[in-house]
Amino acid sequence: MAANWPAGPLLGVSRPSPWVRWASFDQRRNPIESRRDGRASGPAAGFRTWQLDGHEPVSCDPLRERRPLRSAHGTANRRYHRRVDMQVAGRGGGTDVTHPGWGTQWSATAVPADGIDQSDLDTSPRGQRVRRRRRPVRHALRRGLLCAALVLAVLITWATWLGVDALHARGELKTAGKQVQILQEQVEGGDREAAASTLMSLQHHAEVARTDTHGPAWVAAGAVPWLGVDIRAVQTVSEVVDDLATGALPALLDATSLVDPTKLTPVHGRVDLAPLVKAAPKVVAANSAVMAAAARLDAIDSGALVPSVAAPLADLSAQVAKVAMTTATAARAVQLLPAMLGVGGPRQYLLLVQNNAEQRATGGEVGQVILLRAEHGVVKVLEQRSGGDLSGLLKPALALTTGERALFGDGLGTDMRDVTFTPNFPRSGALARAIWSEKVGTEVDGVLSIDPGTLADVLGATGPVTLPTGQAVTATNALGLLLNTVYLTIADPQKQDAFFAATAASVFGAVVDGRGDRAATVGALASAAREGRLMVWSARPAEQALLAGTVLSGEAVGARGDSPVIGVYLNDGTAAKIGYYLRTDVVAASGRCRLDGSQAVTVTVTLTSTAPANAADLPPYVTGDGRVVPKGEVRTNVLIYAPAGGQVKNVRVNSGVSGGFVQSEGGLVVVGRTIQLRPGEQAIISYDIVTGKGQTGAPIVRVTPGAAQKAATSSPSGCT
Repeated sequence: MAANWPAGPLLGVSRPSPWVRWASFDQRRNPIESRRDGRASGPAAGFRTWQLDGHEPVSCDPLRERRPLRSAHGTANRRYHRRVDMQVAGRGGGTDVTHPGWGTQWSATAVPADGIDQSDLDTSPRGQRVRRRRRPVRHALRRGLLCAALVLAVLITWATWLGVDALHARGELKTAGKQVQILQEQVEGGDREAAASTLMSLQHHAEVARTDTHGPAWVAAGAVPWLGVDIRAVQTVSEVVDDLATGALPALLDATSLVDPTKLTPVHGRVDLAPLVKAAPKVVAANSAVMAAAARLDAIDSGALVPSVAAPLADLSAQVAKVAMTTATAARAVQLLPAMLGVGGPRQYLLLVQNNAEQRATGGEVGQVILLRAEHGVVKVLEQRSGGDLSGLLKPALALTTGERALFGDGLGTDMRDVTFTPNFPRSGALARAIWSEKVGTEVDGVLSIDPGTLADVLGATGPVTLPTGQAVTATNALGLLLNTVYLTIADPQKQDAFFAATAASVFGAVVDGRGDRAATVGALASAAREGRLMVWSARPAEQALLAGTVLSGEAVGARGDSPVIGVYLNDGTAAKIGYYLRTDVVAASGRCRLDGSQAVTVTVTLTSTAPANAADLPPYVTGDGRVVPKGEVRTNVLIYAPAGGQVKNVRVNSGVSGGFVQSEGGLVVVGRTIQLRPGEQAIISYDIVTGKGQTGAPIVRVTPGAAQKAATSSPSGCT
């Protein structure tokens, strides 16, 4: 209740004892103090007395009245005080107010004319002071400590909750990651029943992991600057796995029930296209989902994560990348195969059979050309011609670039046997189509290419074939028979071509008829594609766009993702079939990683002639007539294609400093070097290469497939 405060020199007030706490909340200082200089103080100096029931009078010093402090902006500080109503005597004199208990030292005295300031007050321990009341301070301290304890308890609970969820989620994600790999293997192996069971378990673990990483504690943790990036990464991983488990992977599993990979090979000359057409929408949608998941994982900056988060992220990214390769291949297959096999009308294709005994960049010279017709899944051979029959044009069928003319000559566009001089198979396909059109007068819808290595792999699945001569061709003897024995035993070139054509037609017939293990046949064709022995080019832009970037395309590119691509290609310079005896080994070793993200890579190419010492005595079709090189020797033009944006710094042959023929082709730097070997000789060429900027991935080395060649080896990236 508010009191009516009467005017006058003395204010008599009756209040309960708690009102003794009249001072400001922020400073409880008793105003009754002695004066340092002996001047009068107390009520006569302007103090007002409150008479409290049952208590001694208490006086107020008007000079101690606390006023709200003001900030730099002029606003009143929010410090509130209990207002004390008082009247102060004028500075010219004071009103006598005394109390019997105060003694003479508190006798009434007028306030000095100059007033009282802070220096007039004695704050030393010598003055008489009233003991401060500390209970409110202790209460505030207790409240502060209690609040701090509560906050600490909340933080501990939050951290514990987060930690338990994280550990649980990590276990679920590890299990889910393993099951993704198992599921992929089961799908590729055709075990759909086991795959369905694995998918159900995967969905459970993925759902639990997502739930564990999306509670309130995780939302709060995501806002913490030093912790948020790891929290968000874990949440993204759980979301990706759950989305794959509930979206893309079930669709793929459904698609495998429609499409049996073993049925992609012809049976009695026909491929059943209906399941492919039916499965296409699901497979394409699933591939889009997997690609989106891979993109989300790639977008995470792994360098900003703690190792315990970065390592599992890298593992999952690798697994999703493998799944993405599978889904991308499947999506392209269901879109390409029905159309290219004539579901919408008949198609015609050229099948080039390359001969690795006379090297060309993508394998060998084109020895045989087979015209195929495909309609509603039925594939037939229409005719066969030798590569030599499709040569002799007066000018290139397509205009050649300056680089192509310098590196390969006009034969690239005038002679069907030489269209594979370029390592870029889409260019070879276009040139072959143009040459066929000029020489034969008909148009084709695309070009395919195989070599004897492909035929040998397929024979391993279909079983041996028997030629019209009664000779059996097997997976074991195919390479030697087609690339060497035929030239040693048959002197007539036309009969050699006929033997070659009969073998290719017999193997093709075995595939079309669906002989042997059809799953193994699909596997053999896939292996040949990975080795660059099986390539496909379509004259239709939409279909070629789907082929681009796959192992079937045979493109000469300088980078794939963040990995530099280095090409090592061989073109025969002997004009004979002695290349069968040339062994090639290629090793790429990454060095230091440069500041701009490029790498220093050393590529070592070892060429060895395994020709017998009496090679000069071999038939002329093998050794040549001696006019280009001495009989028994082999001459090879070695081309090194630098990565996109990269360069070749040095070339050394047998440890000696050397140079090379430098050109630019397809936007890539090319360095050529001619090597000539006698029987048993060896040459080692070393190239110092700098990749393009930002190419921090492991180098990819593409090499001409040959008759006697080990797979190229490459070391990990120097930037990892």
